[in-house]
Amino acid sequence: MIRKTVEYIKVPKKIFYSILIFLGLAFLAFSLRPQKVLVDATIIKKGLFQKTITDEGFTNFKVKHTISAPADGIIPTHDWKAGNEVKKKQKLFKFEWDRDFYITSPLDGFILQVFEKDRKHVVRGTPILEVGSPESVEIIAAYLSEEVLNIKKGQKALITNWGGDKPLSATVSEIEPQAREEISALGVKEKRVNVHLDILTDRMHWKSLGDGFRVEVSILVNEIPNVLLIPIGSLFSKDGQPAIFVIENDQLKLTPVEIGDRNQEFALLLSQNLQENVKVVLYPGSTLKNGDKIKVRN
Repeated sequence: MIRKTVEYIKVPKKIFYSILIFLGLAFLAFSLRPQKVLVDATIIKKGLFQKTITDEGFTNFKVKHTISAPADGIIPTHDWKAGNEVKKKQKLFKFEWDRDFYITSPLDGFILQVFEKDRKHVVRGTPILEVGSPESVEIIAAYLSEEVLNIKKGQKALITNWGGDKPLSATVSEIEPQAREEISALGVKEKRVNVHLDILTDRMHWKSLGDGFRVEVSILVNEIPNVLLIPIGSLFSKDGQPAIFVIENDQLKLTPVEIGDRNQEFALLLSQNLQENVKVVLYPGSTLKNGDKIKVRN
Protein backbone atom coordinates (compact mmCIF):
# COMPACT_ATOMS: atom_id res chain seq x y z
CA MET A 1 0.00 0.00 0.00
CA ILE A 2 1.34 3.32 -1.08
CA ARG A 3 0.88 6.22 1.27
CA LYS A 4 0.68 9.70 -0.07
CA THR A 5 1.81 12.55 2.03
CA VAL A 6 0.32 15.98 1.75
CA GLU A 7 2.51 18.89 2.42
CA TYR A 8 0.93 22.02 3.87
CA ILE A 9 2.33 25.40 3.15
CA LYS A 10 2.62 27.44 6.25
CA VAL A 11 1.44 31.01 5.82
CA PRO A 12 2.85 33.53 8.21
CA LYS A 13 0.24 34.78 10.64
CA LYS A 14 0.81 38.37 9.61
CA ILE A 15 -0.03 37.63 5.99
CA PHE A 16 -2.96 35.41 6.96
CA TYR A 17 -4.57 38.12 9.08
CA SER A 18 -3.92 40.71 6.39
CA ILE A 19 -5.83 38.57 3.89
CA LEU A 20 -8.73 38.19 6.33
CA ILE A 21 -8.85 41.93 6.92
CA PHE A 22 -8.79 42.60 3.17
CA LEU A 23 -11.63 40.16 2.54
CA GLY A 24 -13.63 41.65 5.41
CA LEU A 25 -13.18 45.17 4.08
CA ALA A 26 -14.11 44.04 0.58
CA PHE A 27 -17.29 42.40 1.88
CA LEU A 28 -18.14 45.50 3.92
CA ALA A 29 -17.61 47.77 0.92
CA PHE A 30 -19.79 45.51 -1.20
CA SER A 31 -22.58 45.46 1.37
CA LEU A 32 -22.45 49.25 1.86
CA ARG A 33 -22.45 50.13 -1.83
CA PRO A 34 -25.39 52.36 -2.91
CA GLN A 35 -28.48 50.25 -3.55
CA LYS A 36 -30.78 50.98 -6.49
CA VAL A 37 -34.08 52.49 -5.41
CA LEU A 38 -37.26 50.93 -6.77
CA VAL A 39 -39.54 53.47 -8.47
CA ASP A 40 -42.66 53.54 -10.61
CA ALA A 41 -42.25 55.15 -14.00
CA THR A 42 -44.30 56.62 -16.81
CA ILE A 43 -43.60 58.61 -19.96
CA ILE A 44 -44.34 62.06 -21.33
CA LYS A 45 -47.09 61.71 -23.93
CA LYS A 46 -48.33 63.76 -26.85
CA GLY A 47 -52.05 63.97 -27.43
CA LEU A 48 -55.31 65.82 -26.92
CA PHE A 49 -55.67 67.88 -23.75
CA GLN A 50 -59.18 68.32 -22.40
CA LYS A 51 -60.36 70.03 -19.24
CA THR A 52 -63.91 69.79 -17.92
CA ILE A 53 -65.71 71.35 -14.98
CA THR A 54 -68.22 69.00 -13.37
CA ASP A 55 -71.15 69.74 -11.07
CA GLU A 56 -74.66 68.57 -10.31
CA GLY A 57 -77.58 69.78 -12.37
CA PHE A 58 -81.27 69.12 -12.91
CA THR A 59 -83.70 68.99 -15.79
CA ASN A 60 -86.15 71.81 -16.38
CA PHE A 61 -89.09 72.14 -18.76
CA LYS A 62 -88.69 75.59 -20.29
CA VAL A 63 -92.27 75.54 -21.50
CA LYS A 64 -94.63 75.32 -18.52
CA HIS A 65 -98.11 76.62 -18.04
CA THR A 66 -100.09 77.05 -14.86
CA ILE A 67 -103.78 76.47 -15.43
CA SER A 68 -105.66 78.86 -13.16
CA ALA A 69 -109.30 79.67 -12.50
CA PRO A 70 -110.42 82.14 -15.20
CA ALA A 71 -113.00 83.67 -12.85
CA ASP A 72 -114.65 83.16 -9.48
CA GLY A 73 -116.38 79.80 -9.72
CA ILE A 74 -116.40 76.13 -8.81
CA ILE A 75 -113.96 73.42 -9.86
CA PRO A 76 -115.08 69.80 -9.72
CA THR A 77 -113.31 66.84 -8.18
CA HIS A 78 -110.96 65.44 -10.83
CA ASP A 79 -108.58 62.49 -11.21
CA TRP A 80 -105.56 64.20 -12.73
CA LYS A 81 -102.22 63.24 -11.19
CA ALA A 82 -98.66 64.44 -11.68
CA GLY A 83 -97.16 62.49 -14.55
CA ASN A 84 -100.39 62.06 -16.53
CA GLU A 85 -99.95 62.77 -20.23
CA VAL A 86 -102.15 65.41 -21.85
CA LYS A 87 -102.74 66.61 -25.40
CA LYS A 88 -103.17 70.15 -26.63
CA LYS A 89 -106.84 71.26 -26.40
CA GLN A 90 -107.73 68.13 -24.40
CA LYS A 91 -110.59 68.75 -21.94
CA LEU A 92 -109.27 68.64 -18.37
CA PHE A 93 -112.34 69.52 -16.26
CA LYS A 94 -115.58 71.50 -16.38
CA PHE A 95 -115.48 74.92 -14.71
CA GLU A 96 -118.76 76.07 -13.16
CA TRP A 97 -119.38 79.76 -13.62
CA ASP A 98 -122.30 81.89 -14.82
CA ARG A 99 -122.08 79.49 -17.70
CA ASP A 100 -120.22 76.18 -17.55
CA PHE A 101 -117.29 75.52 -19.88
CA TYR A 102 -114.36 73.15 -20.14
CA ILE A 103 -110.79 74.03 -19.24
CA THR A 104 -108.42 72.54 -21.85
CA SER A 105 -104.70 71.84 -21.99
CA PRO A 106 -102.67 74.55 -23.75
CA LEU A 107 -100.00 72.08 -24.91
CA ASP A 108 -98.89 68.51 -25.50
CA GLY A 109 -97.07 67.28 -22.42
CA PHE A 110 -97.55 66.11 -18.87
CA ILE A 111 -99.19 67.20 -15.65
CA LEU A 112 -96.35 68.46 -13.46
CA GLN A 113 -98.23 69.59 -10.36
CA VAL A 114 -101.76 69.37 -9.00
CA PHE A 115 -102.66 72.35 -6.81
CA GLU A 116 -106.40 71.76 -6.41
CA LYS A 117 -108.03 68.32 -6.68
CA ASP A 118 -111.36 68.42 -4.83
CA ARG A 119 -114.56 70.24 -5.66
CA LYS A 120 -114.48 73.73 -4.19
CA HIS A 121 -115.23 77.36 -4.82
CA VAL A 122 -112.19 79.27 -6.04
CA VAL A 123 -111.44 82.86 -6.88
CA ARG A 124 -110.06 84.08 -10.16
CA GLY A 125 -106.35 83.27 -10.59
CA THR A 126 -106.30 80.27 -8.23
CA PRO A 127 -103.73 77.77 -9.62
CA ILE A 128 -105.26 74.35 -10.31
CA LEU A 129 -102.80 72.39 -12.48
CA GLU A 130 -99.36 72.88 -13.96
CA VAL A 131 -98.52 71.29 -17.31
CA GLY A 132 -95.19 71.18 -19.13
CA SER A 133 -93.76 70.16 -22.46
CA PRO A 134 -90.94 67.55 -22.43
CA GLU A 135 -89.91 68.80 -25.87
CA SER A 136 -88.60 71.92 -24.13
CA VAL A 137 -86.37 70.19 -21.57
CA GLU A 138 -83.07 71.82 -20.65
CA ILE A 139 -80.40 71.22 -18.03
CA ILE A 140 -79.58 73.77 -15.33
CA ALA A 141 -76.36 73.41 -13.33
CA ALA A 142 -75.25 75.79 -10.58
CA TYR A 143 -71.49 76.41 -10.87
CA LEU A 144 -69.23 78.34 -8.51
CA SER A 145 -68.86 81.94 -9.67
CA GLU A 146 -65.08 81.55 -10.13
CA GLU A 147 -65.65 78.51 -12.36
CA VAL A 148 -68.17 80.35 -14.52
CA LEU A 149 -65.41 82.70 -15.68
CA ASN A 150 -64.15 79.79 -17.83
CA ILE A 151 -67.58 78.82 -19.18
CA LYS A 152 -68.82 80.29 -22.45
CA LYS A 153 -71.96 79.98 -24.50
CA GLY A 154 -71.65 77.24 -27.11
CA GLN A 155 -69.17 75.08 -25.19
CA LYS A 156 -69.68 71.31 -25.39
CA ALA A 157 -70.82 69.27 -22.39
CA LEU A 158 -71.63 65.72 -21.37
CA ILE A 159 -74.61 64.75 -19.22
CA THR A 160 -74.02 61.65 -17.08
CA ASN A 161 -75.72 59.86 -14.17
CA TRP A 162 -79.10 60.66 -15.69
CA GLY A 163 -80.34 57.06 -15.63
CA GLY A 164 -79.30 55.92 -19.09
CA ASP A 165 -76.43 53.75 -20.27
CA LYS A 166 -74.60 56.39 -22.31
CA PRO A 167 -73.74 60.07 -21.70
CA LEU A 168 -75.84 62.70 -23.48
CA SER A 169 -74.26 65.43 -25.59
CA ALA A 170 -75.20 69.00 -24.70
CA THR A 171 -74.13 72.58 -25.28
CA VAL A 172 -74.15 75.69 -23.10
CA SER A 173 -77.09 77.87 -24.14
CA GLU A 174 -77.18 80.54 -21.45
CA ILE A 175 -75.21 81.80 -18.47
CA GLU A 176 -77.26 83.79 -15.99
CA PRO A 177 -75.73 87.21 -15.23
CA GLN A 178 -76.26 87.14 -11.47
CA ALA A 179 -74.80 84.88 -8.78
CA ARG A 180 -76.71 83.79 -5.71
CA GLU A 181 -75.44 82.81 -2.29
CA GLU A 182 -75.81 79.21 -1.15
CA ILE A 183 -74.64 77.23 1.86
CA SER A 184 -72.59 74.15 0.93
CA ALA A 185 -72.91 70.75 2.58
CA LEU A 186 -69.92 71.74 4.73
CA GLY A 187 -71.64 74.90 5.90
CA VAL A 188 -69.55 77.25 3.73
CA LYS A 189 -71.12 80.22 1.95
CA GLU A 190 -70.72 79.97 -1.82
CA LYS A 191 -71.60 82.15 -4.79
CA ARG A 192 -73.17 80.09 -7.56
CA VAL A 193 -74.39 80.91 -11.05
CA ASN A 194 -76.97 79.00 -13.06
CA VAL A 195 -75.71 77.65 -16.39
CA HIS A 196 -78.33 76.45 -18.89
CA LEU A 197 -77.64 73.68 -21.41
CA ASP A 198 -79.55 72.24 -24.35
CA ILE A 199 -79.41 68.48 -24.98
CA LEU A 200 -78.12 67.63 -28.47
CA THR A 201 -78.64 63.86 -28.37
CA ASP A 202 -81.81 62.73 -30.15
CA ARG A 203 -84.75 62.77 -27.74
CA MET A 204 -85.60 59.13 -28.48
CA HIS A 205 -82.58 58.19 -26.32
CA TRP A 206 -83.68 60.19 -23.25
CA LYS A 207 -87.46 60.60 -23.55
CA SER A 208 -87.87 59.21 -20.03
CA LEU A 209 -86.29 62.37 -18.57
CA GLY A 210 -88.88 64.45 -16.77
CA ASP A 211 -88.83 67.79 -15.01
CA GLY A 212 -86.55 68.25 -12.00
CA PHE A 213 -84.48 65.08 -12.55
CA ARG A 214 -80.97 65.12 -11.06
CA VAL A 215 -78.03 64.73 -13.48
CA GLU A 216 -74.28 65.35 -13.58
CA VAL A 217 -72.91 67.97 -15.98
CA SER A 218 -69.33 68.15 -17.32
CA ILE A 219 -68.60 71.25 -19.43
CA LEU A 220 -65.54 71.19 -21.70
CA VAL A 221 -63.76 74.49 -20.95
CA ASN A 222 -60.40 73.82 -22.62
CA GLU A 223 -59.36 71.58 -25.51
CA ILE A 224 -55.92 71.63 -27.20
CA PRO A 225 -54.77 68.95 -29.69
CA ASN A 226 -51.27 67.53 -30.19
CA VAL A 227 -49.58 68.82 -27.04
CA LEU A 228 -47.12 67.33 -24.55
CA LEU A 229 -48.85 65.87 -21.51
CA ILE A 230 -47.26 64.88 -18.22
CA PRO A 231 -49.13 62.88 -15.55
CA ILE A 232 -50.07 64.93 -12.50
CA GLY A 233 -48.58 62.18 -10.33
CA SER A 234 -45.09 62.91 -11.68
CA LEU A 235 -45.02 66.52 -10.52
CA PHE A 236 -43.70 67.79 -7.20
CA SER A 237 -42.59 71.14 -5.85
CA LYS A 238 -38.91 72.07 -5.62
CA ASP A 239 -38.04 75.51 -4.25
CA GLY A 240 -41.57 76.64 -5.00
CA GLN A 241 -41.43 75.54 -8.63
CA PRO A 242 -42.85 72.41 -10.34
CA ALA A 243 -40.27 69.71 -11.07
CA ILE A 244 -39.95 66.08 -12.16
CA PHE A 245 -37.37 63.31 -12.03
CA VAL A 246 -36.27 62.28 -15.51
CA ILE A 247 -34.82 58.75 -15.76
CA GLU A 248 -31.60 58.52 -17.79
CA ASN A 249 -29.54 55.31 -17.76
CA ASP A 250 -31.20 54.16 -14.51
CA GLN A 251 -30.27 57.42 -12.83
CA LEU A 252 -32.45 60.30 -11.66
CA LYS A 253 -32.11 63.77 -13.11
CA LEU A 254 -33.93 66.52 -11.23
CA THR A 255 -35.60 68.65 -13.89
CA PRO A 256 -37.56 71.88 -13.29
CA VAL A 257 -40.53 72.17 -15.65
CA GLU A 258 -42.95 74.79 -16.88
CA ILE A 259 -46.58 73.67 -16.98
CA GLY A 260 -49.81 75.20 -18.20
CA ASP A 261 -53.40 74.19 -17.61
CA ARG A 262 -54.15 70.87 -15.96
CA ASN A 263 -57.00 68.42 -15.55
CA GLN A 264 -57.42 65.54 -13.11
CA GLU A 265 -54.89 63.33 -14.94
CA PHE A 266 -52.46 65.46 -16.92
CA ALA A 267 -50.78 68.85 -17.04
CA LEU A 268 -49.82 70.74 -20.18
CA LEU A 269 -46.03 70.57 -20.48
CA LEU A 270 -44.61 73.84 -21.84
CA SER A 271 -40.89 73.15 -21.26
CA GLN A 272 -38.92 73.14 -24.53
CA ASN A 273 -36.17 70.81 -23.29
CA LEU A 274 -38.40 67.74 -22.92
CA GLN A 275 -39.90 65.52 -25.59
CA GLU A 276 -42.46 62.78 -26.10
CA ASN A 277 -41.63 59.33 -24.62
CA VAL A 278 -39.13 60.68 -22.08
CA LYS A 279 -39.30 58.38 -19.04
CA VAL A 280 -40.10 60.03 -15.69
CA VAL A 281 -40.75 58.89 -12.12
CA LEU A 282 -44.39 58.46 -11.14
CA TYR A 283 -45.32 59.39 -7.56
CA PRO A 284 -41.77 60.30 -6.46
CA GLY A 285 -41.10 59.89 -2.75
CA SER A 286 -39.62 62.64 -0.61
CA THR A 287 -36.38 60.66 -0.13
CA LEU A 288 -35.44 60.64 -3.82
CA LYS A 289 -32.73 63.03 -4.92
CA ASN A 290 -30.83 64.04 -8.00
CA GLY A 291 -28.34 61.39 -9.14
CA ASP A 292 -29.94 58.46 -7.33
CA LYS A 293 -29.51 55.08 -8.99
CA ILE A 294 -32.92 53.51 -9.56
CA LYS A 295 -34.65 50.42 -10.82
CA VAL A 296 -38.08 50.64 -12.41
CA ARG A 297 -40.73 48.31 -11.01
CA ASN A 298 -42.23 45.91 -13.49
